[in-house]
Amino acid sequence: MGNVIELKPERSVPENDIQLYLHCRVCLSEIPENQSAGDYQQLEVGWTAAGLQVWCKRHDMNVVNIDFEGHQHPAI
Repeated sequence: MGNVIELKPERSVPENDIQLYLHCRVCLSEIPENQSAGDYQQLEVGWTAAGLQVWCKRHDMNVVNIDFEGHQHPAI
């Protein structure tokens, strides 16, 4: 079996706790009136060699790269 990661109670997985969403700036400029930004955009999020990247599939462009500068951050 693979490695088992045990979650500590104080680091349990919360419900959606996002307080500020990321959006593609081009998607924001062209959202149809009957849709929200979240429904319209098509974002992919994934790890890169440096950290984390958010990519807009609709416009084939970078939204944000987060460079961890060699540091490792624990994930919940």
